[in-house]
Amino acid sequence: MKKYLSILISLILSIVIVVFMPKVFGKAEDLLVEDISEKSMIKQDILEHSSQENRYYKLYYSGKLVAVINDIDKIYNAIDEEYKNYEEEFPNTRLGLKDDYYIMEERSYLIFEDIDDEIIKYLIDNDSLGINATMVEFSTKDGVYDIIYVKDINDFYEVRDEFLLNFVSQETVNKLRNNENIADPVDFGTVETNVKIQETISYEEGIVSPDDIFSSKEEIYEYLCYGRNEEREYVTISEGDTLQGIGFYFGDMSPKQIVMLNKDILSSEDQILVPGTELNVTYYTSPITITVTKRRLTQEAIAPDTPIYREDESIPYGKTEIITAEQFGLRNVMYEETWVNGVSQTSVMQFSNVIREPVQGIIALGTKYVVTTGTGNFIWPIDDPRITCVYGNGCYYGHTGTDFQSRGYRWGNIYAIDSGVVAYVGYDGLGGNHVIIDHNNGFRTYYGHMNTTGYVSVGESVDRGQVIGQVGMTGLASGPHCHLQMWYNNALIDPCSILQCSLLYY
Repeated sequence: MKKYLSILISLILSIVIVVFMPKVFGKAEDLLVEDISEKSMIKQDILEHSSQENRYYKLYYSGKLVAVINDIDKIYNAIDEEYKNYEEEFPNTRLGLKDDYYIMEERSYLIFEDIDDEIIKYLIDNDSLGINATMVEFSTKDGVYDIIYVKDINDFYEVRDEFLLNFVSQETVNKLRNNENIADPVDFGTVETNVKIQETISYEEGIVSPDDIFSSKEEIYEYLCYGRNEEREYVTISEGDTLQGIGFYFGDMSPKQIVMLNKDILSSEDQILVPGTELNVTYYTSPITITVTKRRLTQEAIAPDTPIYREDESIPYGKTEIITAEQFGLRNVMYEETWVNGVSQTSVMQFSNVIREPVQGIIALGTKYVVTTGTGNFIWPIDDPRITCVYGNGCYYGHTGTDFQSRGYRWGNIYAIDSGVVAYVGYDGLGGNHVIIDHNNGFRTYYGHMNTTGYVSVGESVDRGQVIGQVGMTGLASGPHCHLQMWYNNALIDPCSILQCSLLYY
């Protein structure tokens, strides 16, 4: 009985398999076809089932299935053939799938429609292929902020080193690379002590569109100068223009920097400029931050305290007699300076040695009525100054004064360089906000481009060293500085014929 029951059950199962399972598998196949159709980016059908397992390659883009590849060698051969279009410009490399694409090997009993030709066309038409290049990544502690691709990483190294020379000398770079000790200056002048790129620059291989590759040194240099900034400023050379004057009025660049920005036109800082020549004067907007540390040894005059005035009824008004002649002191000073991408940021005194103490003057003053009279000895109009444009033809023809700029803080105070009475406070389109002081001894001084003129008023008496305003860039000024003019007996004179300007050249 049990034997017949087993036979009956087997017969029933056979009927079920024969009658119903094809329908079930048929539905499963339909579902698979529908699934492939929905998920693949290129329409591709399942043709049939195979009795044996077959190997396929699935092409994905950003996690999405593009299509199933039947012949992987055909795809790779087609990519190699496409590389021939780029081989001349990008030799000794290869063409490959961009980083968002990847291929996975799988095995299946399904037979897929062969659309390899369509896959090849898709890859070419959709810019899916790229050249193997070096990815240069720029980052800070906050993460990656820019990425570029270069054809030859050695080109990037060479251009990076060349770009550094905009801000530091080759001699300093060589010493730092050789771990040589750089001593402080022993003579008056400046020594570069360190240079550092603040950002992290890393490299790795990547595949990218040929259009996105920096394929020449010129392209890399332009990027290091300006990053993604495409705006440029140009100046047309006029008769009498100098690189020093042009650099001052267009971003305070050095002649060396202007030469390096115009390497196709200029070859030397001493080159005579031809009128009509157009020069790039766009200051750097570099994607990297180059910090240079310098030590500067200089000699400074020490101004004595304002002279003591002793009223003397025996001396007529306007007349003075010197009881004790004042004398400026002298000191040697070491400053440590920080420059970022060629712009002075800080100037901190490290030490100073007094060579000669100043002597305070004592002056007898007529007292018929009160007036402030200058001593005839003048101080600098700003702290820690440097001269950016001299009298005469320094920056442009007919420059009528001397321009002073602070090395450490460009927007600092402006001081009366000697005692006197404020003769004029006002504004015009050339000098901007400015003040004129009459020193009642034949000298008159002019202080231009002030940020504001609210510090003093006409008729006010001022002492030498008194703050009369703040450095600005009003009027025709391309950068913050104090434009100082001087008259003696109503004749315009060079301020450096009176001031000790030679001390500022160290």
